[in-house]
Amino acid sequence: MSDREMADRALPQSPDVATRRILVAVGGYLGFVALGMIAMFFYIKADAPTAFMPPVEHRFPQPSLQTSPQQDLAEILLKKRQSLSQYGWIDKSKGLARIPIDRAIDIVIARGERGYDPLEAPPAPAAQTTPGAQQ
Repeated sequence: MSDREMADRALPQSPDVATRRILVAVGGYLGFVALGMIAMFFYIKADAPTAFMPPVEHRFPQPSLQTSPQQDLAEILLKKRQSLSQYGWIDKSKGLARIPIDRAIDIVIARGERGYDPLEAPPAPAAQTTPGAQQ
């Protein structure tokens, strides 16, 4: 190849893209979007005047369910302690009674290894008779 041919190849090619048309199209699109946003702003402002104001914060009052929660807690704990330290009926018709927790602990300890076994033996299963069984 000659030097002339090589020199022609080194020159940059002319752009085939119409840069001006692209810039006009992008600018037109951005202008259209800007005009649309401005139009929406005025439409919303006219339709809902308070739409662009910050919301007013309303604080709820403190609940007044308990006037003295410490006293209420003390009363509840006192009732619980009394139920754990006194005898009483749970259901008299079924014969269920409540005993103090200290007494219940003493009973379990006195039973030793069998402390957590049922207090009453379960009823024995009824003998089942099957047809053809020998007697």
